[in-house]
Amino acid sequence: MLRTVGKLVLISVFILTLPSVSSATDDHPKKYGVELQFGGGYYMLGDVNDYIPFDFIGLKDEPDDKINIGSQFGIGIIYRVEDNFGWQIGFNKLSAGVPGIFDQKYRIETQLSTSEGEDLDPSWVEQTVKGWELYALPTWYKSMGAGELMFAIGPTVTSASLDRSIDLVKDASGTHLSGGSFVDAKGKALGLTLALGYEMPLSANTGLSFQLGGRVAKIGFIRYPVVLVFLNEEETNRIGEDTTDEKVYEIVYINEAIGKRFALDMTGGFAKVTYRMYFTPSSKWRSY
Repeated sequence: MLRTVGKLVLISVFILTLPSVSSATDDHPKKYGVELQFGGGYYMLGDVNDYIPFDFIGLKDEPDDKINIGSQFGIGIIYRVEDNFGWQIGFNKLSAGVPGIFDQKYRIETQLSTSEGEDLDPSWVEQTVKGWELYALPTWYKSMGAGELMFAIGPTVTSASLDRSIDLVKDASGTHLSGGSFVDAKGKALGLTLALGYEMPLSANTGLSFQLGGRVAKIGFIRYPVVLVFLNEEETNRIGEDTTDEKVYEIVYINEAIGKRFALDMTGGFAKVTYRMYFTPSSKWRSY
């Protein structure tokens, strides 16, 4: 709760200090454009990498195949209010894993043994992370050489989902347990993004920007849909017929007894390349 309040206060301070928009359209040059972006970066992910079910008592070593890197790509709108200030507003798809824009499963595997020392079939946990973000970034520009330096900081809304599949072999009979598996456990968080970059002109109405930055976006809990089936009162003896489904949501816990929830931390750094195309070039645009 305190983190969320802190983010809101910080965002409010930045909004209050933004340059005001002049009502006279000819006072400042304005630019409108769209951008296509592609990049990658580092995601902390938190419990996705750190949490191992307590039944995996045979796992002795830290797994080598943690997921921390991933991709982002999306589209955006550019609005230049003044010569040295504007907005970047857009949508990014986020994926954790390699290669590129494809999702990748994160897998932990271990070999449990019976009390007599007999090795059982491998047990494993497999997880996939993906998500998206909406951003609205106030952006300051400063001419440098042929192009412009860019500094942006502003709020984001981040959503992410986790699929988890568990196959646990408990004894020599070959019994496989899958408790704790779920699909599409989702959560959202209000976050903050900061970026520093350089825009290089390609022509009078196109440009290429390179940006480095970081995001703070920790999703405190995730939940997945569960369908409950209720029998019609008149058909209680006919299982599976005349039923009514109701969808409810289950929160994912690391330890439900103490209320410790499974968090999904999309915080991290990123690098991206953006192709920008501006509309209707005119003499009121900045001349490169």
